Amino acid sequence: MKKILIIIALVLIGGAGYYFGFGSQKAVEALKAQVNTQLQTLQKSGFEIIDRSIEAKKEHFVIHYARPDEIAQYFRSQNIDISDEDSKSFHGLKIGVDLSYLEGVYSALSADLYPVAFPYSLKREVSLQGEKNMKRMIKEKLFLAHIDINKLLTSFKGYLKDVNTTFEDAEKLTVVSRGFTFEGSYSDRFLTSSSNAVETLSFTSSSGAMFALNNLKGSYEQNGKSLYDFDTKYHIDQIRAGGDNGEAMRVDQVDFGSSGRAKQAFVASDFSLHIKSIKMKESTGEHSMEDITGRASLTNLSVAALDKMKQLDSNDTEGFNEAFKMLLSKGVTLKVEELSVKKVKIPESGKMADGFLSSAIVMIDKVKDFKQLEENPFALLDIFNATAHLEFSDALYFELRKQPEFAIATILFTPVSKNGKITFDVKYKDGGLKINGKPLL
Repeated sequence: MKKILIIIALVLIGGAGYYFGFGSQKAVEALKAQVNTQLQTLQKSGFEIIDRSIEAKKEHFVIHYARPDEIAQYFRSQNIDISDEDSKSFHGLKIGVDLSYLEGVYSALSADLYPVAFPYSLKREVSLQGEKNMKRMIKEKLFLAHIDINKLLTSFKGYLKDVNTTFEDAEKLTVVSRGFTFEGSYSDRFLTSSSNAVETLSFTSSSGAMFALNNLKGSYEQNGKSLYDFDTKYHIDQIRAGGDNGEAMRVDQVDFGSSGRAKQAFVASDFSLHIKSIKMKESTGEHSMEDITGRASLTNLSVAALDKMKQLDSNDTEGFNEAFKMLLSKGVTLKVEELSVKKVKIPESGKMADGFLSSAIVMIDKVKDFKQLEENPFALLDIFNATAHLEFSDALYFELRKQPEFAIATILFTPVSKNGKITFDVKYKDGGLKINGKPLL
């Protein structure tokens, strides 16, 4: 099902990519001329356009994912990040397009996009029943995206058709997708803002395995001329997953954000995460955590190095090494301002206890002698410094000491008790490691 989801995403990507760069012409004939121009661009970029038929205000054609390497380069030029390897997995995919001109008050262009042939790699992997399921998806247009482009050709909106169906195979799989909508705007051929929402997405097998996501909302905003100036936000009300062995997990109220800021030749990025609660049911008992928080940042990233990496072929090892050298030659800093859990459930007592709090800074110095690193990878240990602070509640620390994987560590590393907390201060500098002031390396 993961590949099916990827295919759905590609339908949207392909549809969006197809409409990049339309001018401001509104008349049908002018729009048709623009469509022809874009189809020619696609054909030069690795796609094949087949089965085309044209009417007065409608037309139909099929976009064939024919030459994956060329297509990957094209997508990256349009600010769509895809590796050559991922692109190859879509080889053979065919997307049908039903296009209408000047339909309704909003739209200059309206399109329905749906798979009419699945990738070769997927066909090779599926069973005979799986092949029947794919034929059914095509016949019933189960995975269909509708897109409308406004009359100024500066924004779009659309949706995925709701799905509630069951597929037969070694076991039955029921797929439900409801309320999947998206919209966005463009300027100078690039996406400047977008938002999407999903009311419900779930997969349930007859064996009892399941995954469900409820009420996802996301947004993207480009804040400047650089593609590295952006803000993204995502919220999910609930995620549930379970196996056929009775194990289950529930995650409530997830908020994730990231942002980037470009200044001169460097980029800084910030990340934040908050989860209200995570509850897990396993054979060993029930576990839960409350108020999980994460905040981190990366600074001093080279724009030139990042741009070079985006354009590289996935098999270009030499090119990647050169870009990586460029990135490290400027020095990079990773800062984890906070990674914490406010409350943790102790399985034996079933009671909630205070959790833990941690922070860290990792600084990679400017690298001057890459030849030395190539000859001796351990030399990498000499070019970065790190500090970290961890503190645990007494109850959580003593619980961790009971776990075999932590037992040895708690014996080797002597903690310090401060204000009712068990603390560890870690420092790594010039190849030496100290924990609570005592050298270990």
